[in-house]
Amino acid sequence: MMHLSEAILASDPIRNSLSSGNEYQIVGKMAEVTDILQQLKQTYLSDNRPWIVGFSGGKDSSCLAQLVFRMMLSLPPSDRKKEVHLISADTLVETPLIERRLTQVLAQMSSFVEKNDLPIKVHKLRPVLDETFWVNLIGRGYPSPNRWFRWCTDRLKIRPSSRYIAEQVRKNGEVTILLGARKSESASRAQTMGEHAIPELSMRRHTSIPGAYIYTPLEDLTTREVWAILLQMPPPWGGTNKELVTFYRKADGECPLVLDTTTPSCGGSRFGCWVCTVVDRDRSIEGLIEEGEEWLKPLLEFRNWLKEIRDDPSKREATRKSHKKRMIMAKKNGRDFKAPEHRGHVVLGPFTMETRHEILRRLLETQRKLGKEGARLISNEELVAIGALWNYEGDSPKVIQRICGNSVGEIRRESSSIVSCRSDDLGSLLEICERRETPLQLIERLLAVEKDFSGLSRRRDMNSRLERILEEHLLSELSAGGD
Repeated sequence: MMHLSEAILASDPIRNSLSSGNEYQIVGKMAEVTDILQQLKQTYLSDNRPWIVGFSGGKDSSCLAQLVFRMMLSLPPSDRKKEVHLISADTLVETPLIERRLTQVLAQMSSFVEKNDLPIKVHKLRPVLDETFWVNLIGRGYPSPNRWFRWCTDRLKIRPSSRYIAEQVRKNGEVTILLGARKSESASRAQTMGEHAIPELSMRRHTSIPGAYIYTPLEDLTTREVWAILLQMPPPWGGTNKELVTFYRKADGECPLVLDTTTPSCGGSRFGCWVCTVVDRDRSIEGLIEEGEEWLKPLLEFRNWLKEIRDDPSKREATRKSHKKRMIMAKKNGRDFKAPEHRGHVVLGPFTMETRHEILRRLLETQRKLGKEGARLISNEELVAIGALWNYEGDSPKVIQRICGNSVGEIRRESSSIVSCRSDDLGSLLEICERRETPLQLIERLLAVEKDFSGLSRRRDMNSRLERILEEHLLSELSAGGD
């Protein structure tokens, strides 16, 4: 019997497939596939822990998903008692081509599951509104991520997946997470996969979610073996893997399901975020453009500009919000304030409000340039949240309407003026503000917070936001020399 890795010979299965136009044929029995399917079956039947399968749409997760589906199909219906949750993390800033393909594949999976009565649930996970990329970068002014400040990974990838996993643990007591990770990817990955291992269970404990176990059935496969499986075995849900091969022709890697901060940035991969500024160059989009997808040029131009302005002092506040109070109090008491430094450079604050306006204008212009080819880059809900955050910081509520114009669609029309929504009480409010010597703008900001939380059953963050606005007002008074 010929071993799979020996059957692949010295040629590259990807290149061979593309040049010949035929699927790469593997000589001999695929022993590894048989072994993995058997192991999957035994593990599935060995306990009552639901499975959570991570799916990014890349080669490793696609190979894993196909094998899980095939194993489930091989079981008699009476043995399909345990639920399988296939989850995919949508950061909302995926490269449009990848987002389009992922949506299509997930839809095919869902249809196949329903037709074959499989206990598989397909979920696309998204960050909550308050944690999306644009709400933080444009709304709060977070500088675009770099190697030392990767705030995006936690909010866009780790938290959505961790929330879902923790909820399943709460419901079921324990769960098993299946990932397409492989030891051959890197020495550090192999070492990490060896930690917390439970040999008798062929899995390891999750480092931060009690009751969750991680199972990596592909861990001993090589990259060539993964491609050989994909090219020899079509997806059970239909179609082929040829499009996946095309995406990988010049790719540098893929983004797995991210469960902790030890996972390296995947911004340079074909399956990363189009706006990623952690890497120096986005070779992914550059490669796609070289291959004929020239309509993606506006995305690359916007991403490069965003990286360029990141460390421009004229685009950033002089200090972080958390340091501003100390700076003002030091000045008030006649003491010097030394701004914190990192790697020999002064730590700058968030993007200025003017820069945030400029970023939003350019983003909307980029969206317009994409035309019908591209997906919407920012949602109306994010625009509403950004407008609210700007208002909290004292920006005019009319600004976002002026920037967005017709692009905002149904963005809360009454937000054009917080006070105008209470026109019956406006006269009394102005009189009270004058008598109490309280700025009307401060009252507008406080009312904006109350209004945003008025429709929510859980309002635990409202008091902290009100206190933050009052503190910022007092600090501005101190900074201006007030008592």
